[in-house]
Amino acid sequence: MFELGREKALSIVYGTFLIVSLEILFLRIFPQLYPLINTIPLLFLAHLLKLLPFLYSIIFSIFFFFLINNFDFLFGDIFSTKLFLNFITISSIIFYLSFLLNKKEIKDEKVLVNLVLFSIIVVNIIMFFFFSENEQAQLREYFLKFTKEFLKSSNELQNVNSSSLVDIIVKIIPGINIFSFLTTLLLNFQLTRILIEKMNFKNVYTFRLTSFEIPNWVFLMFNIFLVLSIMMEGNAKYFFLNCLIVLSFLIFYEGFAAFYKIFKKYEINNFLKFLIIFLLFIFLGYVLFLVLFVIGFYINLKKVLSRVIKT
Repeated sequence: MFELGREKALSIVYGTFLIVSLEILFLRIFPQLYPLINTIPLLFLAHLLKLLPFLYSIIFSIFFFFLINNFDFLFGDIFSTKLFLNFITISSIIFYLSFLLNKKEIKDEKVLVNLVLFSIIVVNIIMFFFFSENEQAQLREYFLKFTKEFLKSSNELQNVNSSSLVDIIVKIIPGINIFSFLTTLLLNFQLTRILIEKMNFKNVYTFRLTSFEIPNWVFLMFNIFLVLSIMMEGNAKYFFLNCLIVLSFLIFYEGFAAFYKIFKKYEINNFLKFLIIFLLFIFLGYVLFLVLFVIGFYINLKKVLSRVIKT
């Protein structure tokens, strides 16, 4: 580490301290919001450090959390195994994002496409190694209780087969989690960028994805996954369904970019714009996600049809 030089060594030490202290602080003070804000320390550091010091900071942070997880008799029950694995997952994706941003020849649009494709690999690793039958059973039990309570309060939906619906939801949880993670990742990326600008720190990267258009092959792949998820049965069906959900993030984001293009015409402070968009996602939830996805799908379908008509 000392071969990196004194300044870089210090930046690694401070970076590790920043990640560990803020992660534990957020977990203790805001446990309910932790899944939404746990990327902020890593993203904040990613804006400030170059690739190699950032990598070392992540490695040392993982090592520290490993010690906390395995020596709970010394540290107490601060960081569970699930949180430890979750931290490894998010730090891997954020480091890959930094790696892509470090490649100056890769355009911003390709950065996002490559990040989503990498996330598809991650979701399949999670499904294969960590999403055990025991965890699925626990989730199934939780969702069954929730749906039964919900259906009891609605006379019209009492005849709905909640068991089959819950089984589908449980199987696609990995894909939904990665989609949600990518959404909060980009929101937190913009938030940390704004904070760094306000604090007059130098930002390592200039990643501003306000306009976005997915390649035709991505839209083709999405439709192939859609057809395969309908045709297949068993585990293969849910494999393609999870890939479909993660890949749909790109179509959703293109819809969001089209919405933002109209929204930015209004002369409003950038932080206020971010706050309005954040509140729209909080209060409208899945309705807004669906609307933006439909906009993105329509844009791509129109683009494909216009090309077919021309030929």
